[in-house]
Amino acid sequence: MDPMAEVLRTRPARSGRTGQRPFGSLGDKIEVDRYAELLRKKVSDVKEQLKSVVAASVLEQAKIFSSERTQSQHRAGPLAIQRPTAARRSEGIFLEFSCWDPEAKDHSLIDPVEVPIYSLAISAALEAMRRMPIVLDGDVSECNDDAEWECVDTDATSVRADRSADRSADRSAAWGKIIGHGLRSAQFHSTLSGELMVCLAYQDARLKYLKKGEVLPEEDGNTFETSSQGQTWKAAAAEFKALLHQGVEAAGVQGSKIDVIGRWKRRRLVLGRDFVQESFALEDGRTLTYHQPEGQLSNPNASCEVHCLNWLCQQAKEAVAQTRTSRSSSPVLLELHSGGGNNTVALAPTFQEVRAVEINRILAEAAEENLKMNNIKSIRCTRNTRVVRADAAEIDVATYTGCHIVLVDPPRAGLDEKTRETVARMDQILYVSCNPLALASDLEYLREGFQVVSLAIFDMFPYTSHCECAVRVQRKPAQIERHPNRAAAGSKTWLIVPLFFTILGALYALWKKRVRRRKAGLG
Repeated sequence: MDPMAEVLRTRPARSGRTGQRPFGSLGDKIEVDRYAELLRKKVSDVKEQLKSVVAASVLEQAKIFSSERTQSQHRAGPLAIQRPTAARRSEGIFLEFSCWDPEAKDHSLIDPVEVPIYSLAISAALEAMRRMPIVLDGDVSECNDDAEWECVDTDATSVRADRSADRSADRSAAWGKIIGHGLRSAQFHSTLSGELMVCLAYQDARLKYLKKGEVLPEEDGNTFETSSQGQTWKAAAAEFKALLHQGVEAAGVQGSKIDVIGRWKRRRLVLGRDFVQESFALEDGRTLTYHQPEGQLSNPNASCEVHCLNWLCQQAKEAVAQTRTSRSSSPVLLELHSGGGNNTVALAPTFQEVRAVEINRILAEAAEENLKMNNIKSIRCTRNTRVVRADAAEIDVATYTGCHIVLVDPPRAGLDEKTRETVARMDQILYVSCNPLALASDLEYLREGFQVVSLAIFDMFPYTSHCECAVRVQRKPAQIERHPNRAAAGSKTWLIVPLFFTILGALYALWKKRVRRRKAGLG
């Protein structure tokens, strides 16, 4: 494997780490008119990467799901924030957004008009922020990373709603200094349902050695949130949010809901909520609602995500049909790297039971919330779906015993060795991958006993070399009855083992209690 292919296989899909230059003033221009041509080239490259592990007939019949040509990305950032040049300042630009370009070794400026990949809400927010009177550090000589809050007007009354014309300029200057003080980057998260979450990231050198929950000497509250300084930021953020809302609605996003979050090292302030709520309408008539927390993984291309969910639902039904033909037991799905439960919620009605495994606490909690919001646990029985908080590589036998079908959506590097072994125990595998090279490596591992029967390619990241692939892999018929794990399949071992240890624990607790009583009597 050549060096660049190794980088593409193992490293996260961020600008500068996979050979993909960021968009912007220094990068390649986005040619919307060439989208169809670029997609054909990308599909051809993906098929070339998979041809050694996927049959030619499956490659030819692969389902291709294109992206919206513009406004497809519902996540942006983190985008670095910097001061504009004097010429740009004269045009009414107060700040610039940029991404680091490793090839040019400089920041590539992001103009939402010239980079039309972001959703309308995000594009409007970017443009609105660029023109807000936000004063970044350096514009005020006495402000720097180590400066105290007193370098800006911390009197909360100066940023309260005051409609008098003679104070409007002072108020703008006050909240603009507070929002800009220490501001280094911003992230944006929008939804198909019209919601927008903006996270402003700050740097303050004084917080480097501060423990979580502690306050600085000059802060007058038990916590940063309750201090007058924290309240001042929230008051300024309210002004910022109001202007942002005006800009977004002026762009045509009516009825939008905007939430603003400020992040510092070991501290955070929230104006509104720290999540968005997305809704996806599927082909089968269901409308699914998802709780997506701030700063956590979710698919940036919402319309392509709907295509992926529809494809997975169809493939899951076919996998269940195949399993019922070869097995007498009812289908149980094991899902590894389940994240916030997007796939879990969509697929749960197809199975008697789903066991979703996720190690990230916040995502696991989001998955539980999404199951509850979509009434999943009441579809078949009270324990139709359960979320297991664990590393996919460290799950115990009881978690996967009785499962014949597995869904995996691993990180960019693909499956680790232990997870491969777990996956290889199943009869049907649904595999969603953001990296065709890692997918090819895992399919090579499965080649001896499995065959790929279906392939889909989703253009989640238009105008880049990246895409998302999904395959359904099934065990070769001759291998099904001979597979050593099948003796335990369909049994209730996964119930008996936890029950045994529960009873053993209860007996041990009873024995300890009796021992303590005897000692007390002897005393």
